[in-house]
Amino acid sequence: MMRDKIKKVIIVGCGAAGRLLLHDIVQNHKTISCLGYVDDLKKSNSVRILGPIRNLVELVENYRVDEILIAVPSSNGKLVRRVLLQLISTRIPIKIVPRTQMVIKTGLVRYADLREAEAQDFLGRPFIKHNIEKLSAWYKDKVVLITGGAGSIGSEIVRQLMELGTKKVIVYDFSEYLMFNLDQMLKDVGMRDKCELIIGNILNANKVSQIFKKDKPNIVIHAAAYKHVYLMEDNLDEAIINNIQGTKTITDLVIQNQISNFVFISTDKVVNASSIMGATKNLCELYIRHSYHGQKKLIFNIVRFGNVINSNGSVLPLFEKQIKERSEITVTDRKVKRFFMSTREASQLVIESTAWGIKNSIHVLDMGELLSIYEIALCTIRSRNLIPEVDVKIKFIGLRKGEKMIEELYTNRERGNLIDTKIPRVFGLEKLVLHNNKIIALEEELINLARKCNIKGIKRILNEEFPTLSKAH
Repeated sequence: MMRDKIKKVIIVGCGAAGRLLLHDIVQNHKTISCLGYVDDLKKSNSVRILGPIRNLVELVENYRVDEILIAVPSSNGKLVRRVLLQLISTRIPIKIVPRTQMVIKTGLVRYADLREAEAQDFLGRPFIKHNIEKLSAWYKDKVVLITGGAGSIGSEIVRQLMELGTKKVIVYDFSEYLMFNLDQMLKDVGMRDKCELIIGNILNANKVSQIFKKDKPNIVIHAAAYKHVYLMEDNLDEAIINNIQGTKTITDLVIQNQISNFVFISTDKVVNASSIMGATKNLCELYIRHSYHGQKKLIFNIVRFGNVINSNGSVLPLFEKQIKERSEITVTDRKVKRFFMSTREASQLVIESTAWGIKNSIHVLDMGELLSIYEIALCTIRSRNLIPEVDVKIKFIGLRKGEKMIEELYTNRERGNLIDTKIPRVFGLEKLVLHNNKIIALEEELINLARKCNIKGIKRILNEEFPTLSKAH
């Protein structure tokens, strides 16, 4: 009778999870032989460390390893990226202990639960424990309205608010398709009853005003916007109308109806804006700051962050689609770097900033380190047990209009004015008050030009106001 082939594995990480995984393998998997650990620790008295992570390729070849097991569920994405990039030219399978709260809390680590690495594993960060009870107590008597609430960030904010037991959540969104998806998701998880879905345009001031008067929201989170940089470069008039006029409409109605708490979702692309989208969102920030002048009872906050993992139209779903189709992965430039944050974490930080951030200020989310889009492409391919440039080609297509090589979260002047908010991974910037009538005149002129589809006039004004925009065009 033929004996089962023994599978030789190496465990990356000799911490608690790595030891529990070894125990499970020894007890329950007789056809698996663990050769030892790979860890950057030089030595350990209780376990066999074969070497550091940088020696993985050599160890795999010398020991004829069949599989690599990453057992560091509380790590940041950097460790997983290192392993994937070290083994980029090999076909050895790589499995990972899921980064879940259950694994971290219970310490239950089983070989059977291991899976292939996902984007969240090589882009994400360790969990931060949030005071859910305190948040629930704060939101339980609140009515929250979210514009753009069916989009990637908006719908996740909706889901988390419902889990917190928020009194009522009103979703206002223009997309029938996204609203349908959100409706189905809420029904699937049994959260539809306390959520009202309203299809409408943020430019429809009469409709928004009626909703404010009828439902009397305590909080308005304004997430509705056109966000795709290169698309807005060729649709300047629509970017002006939707982003600037839309934000002006919502802001004015918040003040007219004395909504106590207003939150504007901004972007890192407002900093030294090189794109039409970034310029319009920058002007939105300025309008909100100007509008707050003289308001004593209202709380206005701006929350600024970068790219969100797996959001609609982001680079990761595109990479996944291209890999599935075995077509070329398209990367703009080898040197391009971006900030990334999970939808879940970004939404949670928005919710916390709304509840107890610094009143009337700009909040900047700590996005972690800048990540190379090229390395993300490599890791995405390798996580599927494929080899870049062998199984999947990478094509460099060059920066598109409005795109930067490296994004920024704040200007050099803002960098020196960061404030501790007491919320993990959230910084505060300056107070919002900015009384500048020039902003009002400028935005009115842009809106009038956009209504007339005067693209040449829009470009002239934006290039004058944003020197960094001129350099990008």
